[in-house]
Amino acid sequence: MDDLADYEPLEYYEKQLKAEFENSARQYFDELVKRSGVDEAQNAATVKKYKAAEKKAEEAEKRLSSGKALRGFLIFLAVVALIAAFALIIFYLDGDGWLYLFFSILCAVLGVAAIVLICTKMKQMIAARQKKYEKARAAAESIKAQAYDQLRPLHALFTWNMTRELVQKALPYVTFDDRLDVKRLDLFINKYGFRRANADADSSTVYLLSGTIGGNPFLFERKFRHTTISKTYSGSITIHWTTYTVDSKGNGRTVHHSQVLTATVSKPAPSYDYETCMYYGNEGAPDLTFSRTPKYSHMQDEKEREKFIKSGSKRLAEMSRKAVESGSRGFTEIANTEFEVLFGATNRTNEVQFRLMFTPLAQNNMVDLMTSGVGYGDDFAFSKAGMLNCIRSDHAQTWQTDTNPSRYKSYDLAASRAAFLAFNTEYFKSLYFDLAPVLSVPLYRMTEPHEYIYRDVYPSNYTEYEAEVVANTFNPAQFAPAEAKTNSILKASFAQKQGGADTMEVTAYSFDTVPRVDYVDVFGGDGRVHAVPVPWTEYIPVSRTSQMAVKAVDGSRENYNKLSAESALASFVHKFSPGGASAFKDGLVGIPLGATFTAGDDRELGNIFGLKAAAAGTAAFIAGAEAVRAAADMLDKQDMERAAKAADEAAKATDKAAKAADEVANATDEAAKAADKAARAADEAAADETTTDEAAGEDNSAVTPPADNSGNETK
Repeated sequence: MDDLADYEPLEYYEKQLKAEFENSARQYFDELVKRSGVDEAQNAATVKKYKAAEKKAEEAEKRLSSGKALRGFLIFLAVVALIAAFALIIFYLDGDGWLYLFFSILCAVLGVAAIVLICTKMKQMIAARQKKYEKARAAAESIKAQAYDQLRPLHALFTWNMTRELVQKALPYVTFDDRLDVKRLDLFINKYGFRRANADADSSTVYLLSGTIGGNPFLFERKFRHTTISKTYSGSITIHWTTYTVDSKGNGRTVHHSQVLTATVSKPAPSYDYETCMYYGNEGAPDLTFSRTPKYSHMQDEKEREKFIKSGSKRLAEMSRKAVESGSRGFTEIANTEFEVLFGATNRTNEVQFRLMFTPLAQNNMVDLMTSGVGYGDDFAFSKAGMLNCIRSDHAQTWQTDTNPSRYKSYDLAASRAAFLAFNTEYFKSLYFDLAPVLSVPLYRMTEPHEYIYRDVYPSNYTEYEAEVVANTFNPAQFAPAEAKTNSILKASFAQKQGGADTMEVTAYSFDTVPRVDYVDVFGGDGRVHAVPVPWTEYIPVSRTSQMAVKAVDGSRENYNKLSAESALASFVHKFSPGGASAFKDGLVGIPLGATFTAGDDRELGNIFGLKAAAAGTAAFIAGAEAVRAAADMLDKQDMERAAKAADEAAKATDKAAKAADEVANATDEAAKAADKAARAADEAAADETTTDEAAGEDNSAVTPPADNSGNETK
């Protein structure tokens, strides 16, 4: 099978990747159907039966509606007839003639007849039609429920992780993280220049997807943003005045006038929206900075594009001329005018590195990407600041990042398959064409990152970005200030580490509102100045800080949903959150805290999610490793007595660790075995000092801290 190395990004998607992904998604769904044991033919027959029953129900509903409409008309006719009869009687009593009496009696008879018809025949007809409709509707719903039940085994196999599995299979050179962990964020911030979590107080992260492309890191982030705008309010009053005039004959005349006076005021007001960007770190062209905005050239026909390029080339020539005249090392035009105009990164800071990045092949790739209708065309902004690249596309702003499998659940297997294919192909297309601009640069694809030295210990288990994602999963009222009248921006900051959990402070920034009135002087047609009241709203900042516990748990969202319905997790959550609120996102569980969260609570929560055995095994391993390490250090000093003493101390440390592990998972046997091995190593070392020195060196090189392989399945 060919891969990206055999094609350029647009060609790769068009000729291979698109069809390949669709086939893979179809095969994935068909495999689920096979595993579920669903009989597709049986479901198709049931769906056909349901649609026929639904058609009958709709026809019965139409007949019922027409009967009710007829009844309404008869009621209207009866009312009009009785009113007319009453009016005609009055005319008759006024002595206007016997004809009024005749028509009044006729109208009265018509009205009474209509009432009788409504209360007898119409009532019976509507009741009969109502009964037929309810019966037809019940029959249709029964068949629909039967069809839905046929697909329940398939629905049980749907998970939040299906989309990621499909994307990973289609793009094997791209790896995805379970979550944005502290190491990945450390790399992004300290090597590539990504912003720190609290650097932007006016935005809150609601979605993250991180990973690597050929070893170079990327990060998709969706933010909920607050901006301050100027809002215009208006008010008006109506004024009246009188003037007196004299006509040509000398007669005085009074004229009444009125005028609506309108005034406006502009005041600051908050505005909220979402923004999705893709960040990509690469060491290629590290001193280059530039930015470009979308030109939407894919929406132009050939003549319009030629005209646009011709006009743009004149501006480029003028920029080059001015740069030469000024003697500066500013803008120097590239020979490929089409690329130069359409890409439009004229604010670049390093001409040499810009040409190194955008070779002729890269230029052609980018032009193809911007002018083609295969993807989304030129709908993306591209900025680069040193080693950090940012892609902000229009299509990403409406990208459905929520992979909730409930969208595929249906009574109709064919409809379920269609929904599955439609969502996942569009998800993949959106993701791929956000990566396409950086994949179009050969320099980036050839540049492998240098090794980055991570810290040994990080103060927190999880990033503040992920904490914000979890916090934004809750109902907005969970963290909002009591006085809040607008949306809230949630900012998370690390407070304390408790074992495998973190306590985060979540601060919600919002606004209270106070009605105000300004009076604006407006000159009226009466020659006077009038104060026009303009009501407006003042937005007063309010905030509230709460605490939330965040912990990584094994299992999927489906496992979390299952446990949430059980008493153990519900009781645990209620200890801290009076409303019983908790949330799951990216393999993390968040619990708003009304009480102090301790390391013991962390262990209890781990037990609920089945982390007991894993914790015990880790504790036993660490205990044994510490024992061996301590004995080896002593033996390296050729001090047998101290080595024996070290072995005793290591054994005591092992016993302590074993007791702790026993409280978590009754795993003392593993720790004891590890300690025994250490003791035997010490005894053997005492017998043969030289051998001991070698063994100590081997032990020191072999003992390493265990890797963090949580294996969490995430949304």
